[in-house]
Amino acid sequence: MERSYSFNQRILLFIVSIIGPIFLLVLGFTWRVRWIGLESLRTTRDNSGRVIFAFWHSRILGLLYTHRFIGAGTMISSSFDGALAAAIVKRLGFRVYRGSASRRGTEALLEMLRSSRGGDLALSVDGPRGPAEKVKYGAVTLASKSGLQVVPVSYDVDRCWQLKTWDKFVIPKPFAVLTVVYGESIIVPAAADKTSIKSYAVIIENKIKNLER
Repeated sequence: MERSYSFNQRILLFIVSIIGPIFLLVLGFTWRVRWIGLESLRTTRDNSGRVIFAFWHSRILGLLYTHRFIGAGTMISSSFDGALAAAIVKRLGFRVYRGSASRRGTEALLEMLRSSRGGDLALSVDGPRGPAEKVKYGAVTLASKSGLQVVPVSYDVDRCWQLKTWDKFVIPKPFAVLTVVYGESIIVPAAADKTSIKSYAVIIENKIKNLER
């Protein structure tokens, strides 16, 4: 359930929901996007339909643009900062589930499971607070329970700003070249126990790292 916000917070949410998507769409329009692994993704879709995209929190901005308006569902923190992010993400055509490892995470995962037939899911598997490039077990559990294959995705960029945040958040500069890379899909068994969940978390982690050159 969404919490109540103050008048000033609601005004800020409204402003961000307008300016944020416009800023990203204008910035993204200047980018040149290349794709690697599309054939592998198509094969996965032919075999199993919808997928779970797994990526690092640091790469969110570029992937929001390249995967806009495909109707994917994603989990965003239930904090006010998360509300600001959700206001932007919804405008870009994503379905949003509010929760994180520290708050409403289980509820959000259950909501995603119930609606997994509605479209792809997209998870920053080390977010929202890290540690960086360490896959959270909730993402693996979601793959196990939903039956959806995990598709690692990342991108290289030839010019960017990198923030001094826990994840070294990447902001591609205007007129940058983004090379979006999909890895081979990963099937997490439906009967995966805690030991298997941990093992598949490492597998997914390594698959994403292998996409980065």
